[in-house]
Amino acid sequence: MMTLPLDLVIPDGWTAVDPGDSGAVFVAVHPVPGEEFTPNITVSVQQRPDDATIDAIAAEAVERLSRTLAGLDVLSRRDVGDPAAPAVMQLLRLRTGEGTELIQTQVHLTVPGATPADRLVLELACTAAPATARRLSPGFQRFVAGVHVRQHEGKAQ
Repeated sequence: MMTLPLDLVIPDGWTAVDPGDSGAVFVAVHPVPGEEFTPNITVSVQQRPDDATIDAIAAEAVERLSRTLAGLDVLSRRDVGDPAAPAVMQLLRLRTGEGTELIQTQVHLTVPGATPADRLVLELACTAAPATARRLSPGFQRFVAGVHVRQHEGKAQ
């Protein structure tokens, strides 16, 4: 598992938990009384020395997820970064084998390295039931806006 010095601002109502063997470097949950599914935020990091575009990397994430679900629809995908650090946001509808419908918002952020081979991509995702996803969306947006990569230990970017 890759780690990266990240500064994160956890939204109100969310609690950081041990990511375990999820492959994520950060996981937070937002328990909702009476709901079957516990909303979660995950942050994953991958080194991408290849020349794949951020759109292709977002499409790879859809493909990877689709292998584990009964259904997946891409509801929207749009560029949200700038040329120096491209980013993509996509909204997905997920259906589990048990018939549960979930909404996942993914943001794929490029972290340019000293050389193209040092490029990293952060995948930030928020997964929740549809009605809960709408309610939690502003907090997730603030979370994404508050993610900063420290260039050197001890110095916040």
